[in-house]
Amino acid sequence: MLEIYADKPVSNPDRISWSRPYAWSTIIPAVRRQESIEGALIGCALGESFARLSSSARKRIFGSTQPVDPGRLVPSHRTEGMLVTVQAVLLSQAMSEQFVASLTQRLRWYQRFQPIACAKYWIGSLVGPDRFGARLGDDPLMRALVLSVIMQGHHDGALDWIQESTQISYANRWVTQASFLVATATQIAQFQRTAHQASVSGLLEDLKAATGSKEIENRIDALIDAKSKNQSVLQASKILSGKDRWQDHLVDNALLAIYGYVRYPDRIEEGLRDLSQLHGDLRGVMPIYAALATVHSSVGKIPSRWVERLSLYPYSNQWVQQYVDRCADWPHGPEDIQATRCLPSHLTGQWIRNLLRGFS
Repeated sequence: MLEIYADKPVSNPDRISWSRPYAWSTIIPAVRRQESIEGALIGCALGESFARLSSSARKRIFGSTQPVDPGRLVPSHRTEGMLVTVQAVLLSQAMSEQFVASLTQRLRWYQRFQPIACAKYWIGSLVGPDRFGARLGDDPLMRALVLSVIMQGHHDGALDWIQESTQISYANRWVTQASFLVATATQIAQFQRTAHQASVSGLLEDLKAATGSKEIENRIDALIDAKSKNQSVLQASKILSGKDRWQDHLVDNALLAIYGYVRYPDRIEEGLRDLSQLHGDLRGVMPIYAALATVHSSVGKIPSRWVERLSLYPYSNQWVQQYVDRCADWPHGPEDIQATRCLPSHLTGQWIRNLLRGFS
């Protein structure tokens, strides 16, 4: 059965303060792991695709009582960053030091293949300060989510990898805490429909007890109060940001996405409809919520019209499925990871896609 560690600290003394509310050593069935990994990748891609649409397009899709064809759904940096993370894990052959080096190398390569996006990023950095918004595949929250499903069953190892991968981009304690929030929420999502099923309703309270950040604890307190009053995601967003327009901020993205997950763990369409009421940049919060909810409920619970319209060019859904299959048995030990090889990237197709679309 699922072990609960109410106040057990992590074993690595150099890690950011965090107590494990759930056991990372719990092994779930391979079929459920396969669902979780597929859910993380496809959920992220769909959430990011909807977030990139205009507010009027989202209103047309989620505001209708009848099924609406969403058109072609095209994800962006978060989805690519997630795929790069999976590739880096395979290239590292389960060795932490090699993982960090492989991930760093692949992110640099990936960014060089985005001439228009790179130009937009550097111009934007000159205009305004960095508010911990993700950039060019560097969203540590999405990396934390996919590492949580891939490394499930590896004791504290997953949290070590998550901290190290986060610090590649952000040497900030708040951002690391936010990554742990997402990873722990993903643990709960994975336990659904297994013998280790845990309640989602108490997730915010468990995260509050786990965090070592007083600032994040206060923000979770505010969300717990909002949940007790049955407030919408839109109302919760105003509590976190204090503004009518949502900003792409890593810590707030983690908190609001988890709040949405607690409200709509197995009603993905309703959860995305609630999130679509927000105004502003939703490219960070929507993918996290959609991935959590899809890990929880599986891709089979997503409307088929969405999955059919998803374009991962130059990759195919079959290419992604191959990665899912390769990761499904990893809890059996490092030997399984070391025997699994990375799939080839489509370099020419990636460059053409990024050049034409700007991949913003």
